Amino acid sequence: MAGLFDALSTATRGLSVVQRGMAVTGHNIANVDTPGYSRQRAVLTAGTPQPDAAGTIGSGVEQLTVERIVDQFVTTRLVSETSRHAELDAQASLYREVEAIVNDQLTDGLTDELSNFFSALDDLSNSLESGQPVARSQVLSAGQSFVDTVHRWDTQLRTLQRDADRGITGLIPEINSLTQQIAELNGQISEAETLSPANDLRDRQEELVLELAERVEITTLRADDGSISVRLTGGLSLVDKRVAGQLEAVVDPLNPNPLDPTFANVYYQGAGSNYDITNQISGGQLGALIEGRDQVIAGTIAELDAFVYTLVDNFNTVHREGLGLVDGSENDFFADMSARPTIDGAARDLRLAAAIDPSQGGTTDNIAAGSPPEPPDPPPATPPPRGAALSGDTTWVERLKDIRTTRVTAGYLAGDMPGTPTGNQTGIAANLINLTADIGQRSRSAVRGLEQQEALLKTVQDRRDSISTVSIDEEVANLVKLQSNFQANARVVRTVTQMIQDLFDAL
Repeated sequence: MAGLFDALSTATRGLSVVQRGMAVTGHNIANVDTPGYSRQRAVLTAGTPQPDAAGTIGSGVEQLTVERIVDQFVTTRLVSETSRHAELDAQASLYREVEAIVNDQLTDGLTDELSNFFSALDDLSNSLESGQPVARSQVLSAGQSFVDTVHRWDTQLRTLQRDADRGITGLIPEINSLTQQIAELNGQISEAETLSPANDLRDRQEELVLELAERVEITTLRADDGSISVRLTGGLSLVDKRVAGQLEAVVDPLNPNPLDPTFANVYYQGAGSNYDITNQISGGQLGALIEGRDQVIAGTIAELDAFVYTLVDNFNTVHREGLGLVDGSENDFFADMSARPTIDGAARDLRLAAAIDPSQGGTTDNIAAGSPPEPPDPPPATPPPRGAALSGDTTWVERLKDIRTTRVTAGYLAGDMPGTPTGNQTGIAANLINLTADIGQRSRSAVRGLEQQEALLKTVQDRRDSISTVSIDEEVANLVKLQSNFQANARVVRTVTQMIQDLFDAL
């Protein structure tokens, strides 16, 4: 039968619940500026009712637990969108760096140098000076300036590629540290939640997962004990309960990176295994840097090599047919590349031919400005020996100038082998314009993608904040309510205590 002592017990439990509620609210307010903190709420339920002759009498309130206010779907979405944003941010940064190298609008670029070279050829074709020594020197100078600019492009691109490789090796220890911390937190959460929810530890766990997602694209799965499994997109486990796999940046002389033997590949170490997973990594900063190093920058270098090889192959082919002032020898203008096993590295190895370069023992008189005589009709069985051009003959220069705009006979693309061009037969100038325009277009596309992703990520973050972030106004309102609740329960305690005292006094 319900009595005064039951009423006192009910009010006392109410005071205890209010006190714990005050602690939860105070904890929320204290962590209003803590990154990653999710507001908490006391979960209450009515106490077990007691049967009575007059009807069932309630026994007050009980606190079941303290829960985090989170939406797991939004949390998972935030992980994936954070990874995508970090990837696009790194990609856009790389494209901006590449564009800054090849953008002729920012500096005197390769397009300007190519134009200057053909303008010097035009001056040579119009020169009235006997032997054209000044005009020939200008062609040589413009050619060397073009070569130097190609080398500058190639060097800067390869330096950027090396920086991307350093970025990859620098991220690996950060990823390993985060996975180790997550594994340790998994153990702490599993132990703590045998007694009560480890809300603050879960907040820290999710914050580490977000930091990891910035560095590499991952998927997560939470277990019943509160631990979280982390996997790469391809399914490889980075964290499994209390065990963390490790990544390592390896420069393997037996299995070198195909672009550069000193570049690092990413290896996975876990469960007794150690193998290359470079091609399995995507997303986040690491995925973007690997793609940037091995595809974006490497692709630009390969396109530059193809452009240079196309120019050298076609220009030398026409130049050999013309005549210099010294003799009838077939001389190259650029150092011959036809014997190369591949067109890769053509930009790095571009040089003027020794025959026309005085610094290499040659002479500008070997620049083939003159036209060979027309063969007789019918041609003789044995062609007569070629002689030197007349000192005022510059008619062959028109053939050399046509390479700039006229379709070349052999247009090379990145990856082609010498002697097997697969590109369109466009002029050299158009070929170079297409290269720089393509880089600019991809850079602008990357920036637009980043802007769109920033807006999407902000939407998800705002959604998460609206659910989980502490609101001071709400917490203060809750404090007022708890204060009123406490006062009411205290009045019940005081009243029941007085009644019990009156009862004892009556006895």
